[in-house]
Amino acid sequence: MKYQDEKGCMVCNECDRKQNCCNASCFRDDEENIFKHLTDEELDYLVDKKQQIRYKTGETIIKQNTASTYVICMKEGFAKVYIEGEKGKNLIVKIIGKGDFITGGGLFNGNIHHFTISAISPVTCCLIDSGRLTQLFTQNTNFAVELLRTHTRQNNYLLSRMVGLTQKYMPGRVAETLLYLKNEIYKTGKFSTTLSRQELADMSNMTKESLVRILQQFKESNIIKTQASEIEITDEASLINISING
Repeated sequence: MKYQDEKGCMVCNECDRKQNCCNASCFRDDEENIFKHLTDEELDYLVDKKQQIRYKTGETIIKQNTASTYVICMKEGFAKVYIEGEKGKNLIVKIIGKGDFITGGGLFNGNIHHFTISAISPVTCCLIDSGRLTQLFTQNTNFAVELLRTHTRQNNYLLSRMVGLTQKYMPGRVAETLLYLKNEIYKTGKFSTTLSRQELADMSNMTKESLVRILQQFKESNIIKTQASEIEITDEASLINISING
């Protein structure tokens, strides 16, 4: 059954694996698929009460410091994962897209979301009951190991991000952000992004004014080209060097 919520988003409720709107296919089929160790019966149990929701650009998917009652499986679109600081200052730690599995950071830690997730494009994602996930964690050892590995990878990534943001000068941080977008998100050297200059600054832990100034310096050095929302990396070797030594 589909219905429209108060925000105008289409919600799919009471989904099962047979329905196209919300089924097991949202779990990507690759080496990082943590659900590959579940039996058909366990997967049926996991997705039995799963819901698919479509979010508009700018809408909040998960709110920091709220109860962690579900986890997210991204099906389409992009969203930003960020920590809300004081005085309205945010730190974007990651961009997530199709196939990403996000727990909100509170699955095994107080059942509280430790960051906010907001859509930066139209997003379609599935919400999975976290209680069912933890139940399978206690029943299936191989699945538990994969889930813990996923948490470890996410924590290691966040630690690496924090080290980069605290030890690099501003040009290095901007270079790292641009390379991250090229290699991990858009997977091309020329891309159009829905991220605003403020959001790019939030990814690089600096003010918008500093971000714009450094982008201009990169342009004048023929390292990048920019046109409105489009960014093209024209000298990746120099950008890598700045990221490493910046």
